[in-house]
Amino acid sequence: MNVAASKRPARRRSGGRPAGVLRDLRQAIAPLVRAWSPVPPTFLGLTLVAVALWAFFAIGKDDADHVVYALSAVALAMVALSNVVVGAAAFFLWRALRARPSGVPETLMAGTEATTYFACPSLRFWPLVQVAVAWGDPDTAAVTLEPDGATFIERVTPSERGRYAHVTRRFTVRDIFGFASLTFSRTWDQPLRVVPAVGRADTTLAVRRATSDGYSHPSGQPIGEMVEMRRYVYGDPMRHVIWKTFARDRQLMVREPERAIAPRPAMVAFFVAGEHDEPSASTARVFLEQGLLGADFVFAAEGAPRPTHDRGEALEQVIRSRAHRDTQADGLISLFRAVDRARLDNLVIFVPASDGPWIDKVLTASRRLPLPPMLVLTVDGELESATRSRAQRFLWEHEDHSDPTLRDLPAVYDRLRAANADVRVIHRASGRRLEATQIDALRAL
Repeated sequence: MNVAASKRPARRRSGGRPAGVLRDLRQAIAPLVRAWSPVPPTFLGLTLVAVALWAFFAIGKDDADHVVYALSAVALAMVALSNVVVGAAAFFLWRALRARPSGVPETLMAGTEATTYFACPSLRFWPLVQVAVAWGDPDTAAVTLEPDGATFIERVTPSERGRYAHVTRRFTVRDIFGFASLTFSRTWDQPLRVVPAVGRADTTLAVRRATSDGYSHPSGQPIGEMVEMRRYVYGDPMRHVIWKTFARDRQLMVREPERAIAPRPAMVAFFVAGEHDEPSASTARVFLEQGLLGADFVFAAEGAPRPTHDRGEALEQVIRSRAHRDTQADGLISLFRAVDRARLDNLVIFVPASDGPWIDKVLTASRRLPLPPMLVLTVDGELESATRSRAQRFLWEHEDHSDPTLRDLPAVYDRLRAANADVRVIHRASGRRLEATQIDALRAL
């Protein structure tokens, strides 16, 4: 009879600030809440039962107070009815979902709402019942349900990229009074691919030699064009003799091909996975899809088995790097081993705008390079955002007006600039590059 659409905001991790007391308490009791979720009675329902039993026996029966006696009996009956109805409705919903497909597209985009084809029964004819749906895997997706007759229309907005082997939903059936609630999960064996959001980037970041040709190698095989000259020696083909030079200088010179291995790629790029790296993933996608790395490039992401020259495979490496956030730039050494050292003078590293072990690793590795790499940081959120009071931060879990990447940017920027690193900061929403004065303005957040 009563149907409710559920909307669960995407889970965000702490951006380095002390969390509020209520947030800490919620995280502490989260395991207990998960363990209790398959049991219908809620804390409110159990409390009402305890109060009703105490009033029934201590006041209603001993003092012969028929009003309290009747109210206690009604309260107990309401809690019992709520648990029976919720249990029966949850069983009906569980049976109805067994043969239903997941209805999820194979590819979703982070930060973009998509409508699935999943038909969830709304239980609109069940009395006192509400239905809520949330995703358990991926667990960083916000779900919105809209009633459509006997079913719900599901809209989902994933907040982070990733590759998933299956899709898991958590279904919660509760009564309208809050006396009973029952949660169960259903898993569909369907692979899901969440690509980074389409961002913007200042095209001036397509840096040095992004479209240059290859470079010869002195120890390579003679496979290039006939551009080199040397003195004639016995056995050289006469067709290679430069007769114009002989006529002018009376010296026999011959042409020979340049010694070259495969042409050197225009740019070498590496993606560092870490906390709050979603904006950086969007920028890496822009560089790949818009050709800002040049026609010939080498790309590797955190956790990738080997570098690649293919844009599609490079984007796939960025997607899969979410599972390797704990390594934080360990793959940079593997890239150095796989790429010729002389090619690393044009290295671009996409890094998250949050503090972490990756900073020391990147700076240590940069000292081994011929030229310092360009470090591209990407931030998200409003540049001019209001700050919260200390009381709000300590007591209540409000949505922070400032993005974590903006809060951490000044500290990260100072550490990198202190090491004389070439740092470029991009604002994802606008695609423009932030100057030092704009970064200084963020120190008050």
